[in-house]
Amino acid sequence: MAQASGKRIITIDILRGITIFAMILCANIGYNSDLPAWMFHAQTPPPTYAFNPDVPGITWVDLVFPFFLFTMGAAFPLAMRKRLENGTGRWAVTGSLFRRWLTLTIFAIVLGNAYKIGSSTRPEIVKGLFSIGLWAVMFMSLVRLKDERKCRLINNTGLFLLVVMAVLSVDYLGITLSRWSSDIIIMILANIAIFGGLIWMFTKDNLRLRWLILLFIIALKALSSYTPQALAWVPSLAGIGWFFSWSFLQYLVIAIAGSIAGDMLLNHSRSGEKTEVDPYHITAGIIALAAALVQLWGLFTRHILADFIISAVLGAVFVVLTWKRRNIMTWLGYFGFAFMLVGIIFDPIDGGITKDHCNLSYMLTTTGMTALTGAFVLMLELKWNIKGRGLSGCGQNPMLAYTVTNFLTGPVLAMLGIGAWLDTISLGSPFWGVIRGLTYTLLMVAVTCFFTEKKLFWRS
Repeated sequence: MAQASGKRIITIDILRGITIFAMILCANIGYNSDLPAWMFHAQTPPPTYAFNPDVPGITWVDLVFPFFLFTMGAAFPLAMRKRLENGTGRWAVTGSLFRRWLTLTIFAIVLGNAYKIGSSTRPEIVKGLFSIGLWAVMFMSLVRLKDERKCRLINNTGLFLLVVMAVLSVDYLGITLSRWSSDIIIMILANIAIFGGLIWMFTKDNLRLRWLILLFIIALKALSSYTPQALAWVPSLAGIGWFFSWSFLQYLVIAIAGSIAGDMLLNHSRSGEKTEVDPYHITAGIIALAAALVQLWGLFTRHILADFIISAVLGAVFVVLTWKRRNIMTWLGYFGFAFMLVGIIFDPIDGGITKDHCNLSYMLTTTGMTALTGAFVLMLELKWNIKGRGLSGCGQNPMLAYTVTNFLTGPVLAMLGIGAWLDTISLGSPFWGVIRGLTYTLLMVAVTCFFTEKKLFWRS
């Protein structure tokens, strides 16, 4: 585990890496109707893949976003407390939060417009080279180096070239640029980064207050869902919808819960306390993971009562096994079971758990599932010192990992003709659809880990 010396808490990196792996895999398996429905978002089921918010349930694909939000929240204390303790003033840290928000906002708009390259009528090789060039420019703009002067020069050069490429994309590729064309996921993360970070700053020494803020946001979410007229007085802010919406802030539920877990992990890591993991803890860790996986069966197949009973029994067994052997892994498990069980209770209240449109059941249940998965990963780390090199490498460099497939490996495969071949064979076989997804995903892991090992990180 990470110590005050600055070593990383690997569990968080692995969780984020699992998230990115799943994100790239599900985006690249192809829309083959022979694949089972649980291989896609629950609200966009085969064979039509049309969005239907009335379809209840979640799949593993629906876990990608909340897992990432939770790990983002968990990183708040790890990143900011160290800076504060190293002498950086509170206002300077606050300023860095605004710079991060601005960086992610610009990044979201750049990505949203960059996705239009694929619709250009230019030859495939031209679009491929332009995409790779754009990725290289983004790399220059965002790369983080120890030599601050050299880093600033490269970043500024990258920003200048980004403007040049924007002009070229209009003149040569025929792309229409718009601030309203953005990557919605990154835009939500930008808003969560600043508001979640400010909440952590305000409550860093008052965990009780942070819990109260979390409960307040949950209450607001309940009001907006069950009594929407109660919030009719809130201004719509439609004019700034391209970078902010009140709906973005509902995801603070997951991020703030993650920050509480992050403080738990950080406090443990700094205690220097050696954590014993005996067979009871190993069994409990497996139970925690099993409880999270049960949700993918119970909530998707709509066996809600059975799901709740099984989850409650597993939670009770977890407590019995660990109550006299409490450690950081068990506390993370208690945290996860509490959120998950409350989330299951909200399923019938919400008319069924849904990612889109996001409801309380979804936010609370997935928060619990993330924490339980984290308890399992932490058990592996504490017992066998498992580092998950490939996954943690991706988790340490998430922005780079997020862009590799669309703007580097994907265009390379397209120019070589391999991309079109994979597309063709995946349409005729669900097996080859999975192979297609794994191909793109493993290439992403390889490229991201290469840059991570070279200590070339993208800053946000």
